[in-house]
Amino acid sequence: MNYSWIRKYWIYITVVALLLIAGGVFAWMQPRTVQVVNPVERQMPVRISHEANITALYKASVEPTVSGPVSTFTVKVGDMVKVGQVLAMIDTTSLQQQLQSLLGQLQEARSRVPQQSASTMVVGGSVSSADVDRARHMRDAGIITNREFQSIAARAQSQVITTPSYAGGSGADTSGIEAAIAKIQAQMAAAQLLSPMEGRVAAIYNEDRKIAIEGKPLLLIQQDSPVVATLSVPQSFGAILKQPNITGGVQVYLDVNGTQVPGQITFVGTESGPSITVKATFNVQPGQVTIGEFYTLVIETKAEAPALTLPTEVIRDGENGSFVYVVTEDNTIDIRAIETGLTVDGVVTILDGLYPTDRVVITKGNYELGESVHL
Repeated sequence: MNYSWIRKYWIYITVVALLLIAGGVFAWMQPRTVQVVNPVERQMPVRISHEANITALYKASVEPTVSGPVSTFTVKVGDMVKVGQVLAMIDTTSLQQQLQSLLGQLQEARSRVPQQSASTMVVGGSVSSADVDRARHMRDAGIITNREFQSIAARAQSQVITTPSYAGGSGADTSGIEAAIAKIQAQMAAAQLLSPMEGRVAAIYNEDRKIAIEGKPLLLIQQDSPVVATLSVPQSFGAILKQPNITGGVQVYLDVNGTQVPGQITFVGTESGPSITVKATFNVQPGQVTIGEFYTLVIETKAEAPALTLPTEVIRDGENGSFVYVVTEDNTIDIRAIETGLTVDGVVTILDGLYPTDRVVITKGNYELGESVHL
């Protein structure tokens, strides 16, 4: 058998295979060639039908003025609350100890000089009787523990302090101690976090840690109605919507599961750039919408205005909405999220996300962020 021939054959096959692999790798490493277009400005109807985020018109954050561990949250997310209702209580154990010490110092200072008569001072509790009754019901309902209830009840108890009176203003100077007592009492009163408005508890922050930080939001209260829908639109559309008397009028509604909830434009922004913010306000029925969710906002007019457009086939659909591939200045791929509007004659209105100079890829295929390409 001619082994030399067989060896040459396998060497030949190996070389050919290596060349094919190398050629494939070389071709794979070469940037793909793509075609691009710029968004084109056209006269488009000022009509919008797009998903918009819903927020509460009236909402307020509850920010503690003192820091400390939260002994009790008396509400939970979703609860309806009234103005002045106790939402949470910050542990005042340390403050109570400081108050007891100061009261002792006050009595001692005043006992060092002769007294003519004695008077009493009532130091009120930091929790009202109504709050104690509410806490009792919460304990009976299993919302708070008996230990938490006892802590709340203890803070409702007033203390009677006997203080001497002196003749001729010759008593001890206790103004500094009295000022410190007043400060501690104010802090103890501030340990009750009250609702600033009627509404629903939308969020409780640091609930798991039960820590209140001075000046940082601890709870969010908001009203279920009215609600606000927010959307970005082209500058030219905003200019039309700003007009007090639009020719033919403007119709605004929120599409909620097929039901049209009428509303009105209440804000048109002044931002620079291709797009501006528009807000519409709606009065809704209890439970009709969920704040924080997206619903279709429809704005219809008979006017037209210039807007950026793209061919519909250029628009890609992703998990988070529409997007396009844009070629950057260094010829790499950028993935740009966009908001689209009305489609007319095969072109779609670009509400937000693109500039006139953007180079949008029209070549079919999927691309990676940062991928190099040839034009």
